[in-house]
Amino acid sequence: MNKAIAPVLMVLGLALALPAMGQRRPELNTQAAVDEHVSNALAAEKAQGKLAELALKLGLRGSFTFDLTVSDKGTTETVFQVDSTIESIPDRNHLKDYLMSLKFDFKVPKGKRFKTRQTLVFP
Repeated sequence: MNKAIAPVLMVLGLALALPAMGQRRPELNTQAAVDEHVSNALAAEKAQGKLAELALKLGLRGSFTFDLTVSDKGTTETVFQVDSTIESIPDRNHLKDYLMSLKFDFKVPKGKRFKTRQTLVFP
């Protein structure tokens, strides 16, 4: 009976391991690569993600320039508002809170952080 179970367990183990192997996030080592990936992710979110929903819900108009720090697992560590033409302080705070909740689909070397300056423009 053990001889019959062993091949089944091996096939099951491989079936579970293969999808996990294919889902590795890329590791970015340069400031330019991080800037580009963050910019692309924010553009996608602004076009049709939760950021678009938030902008529509709050009726955001104007620009929001901020420094965003990404830590080693692709998580947002800090968001610092540099400049904004959005007049409502609560709306700016909602936007900042949303940006703090972002997790990007890449990682950076362990113990390293990258700061990137981004500007979101809401027509």
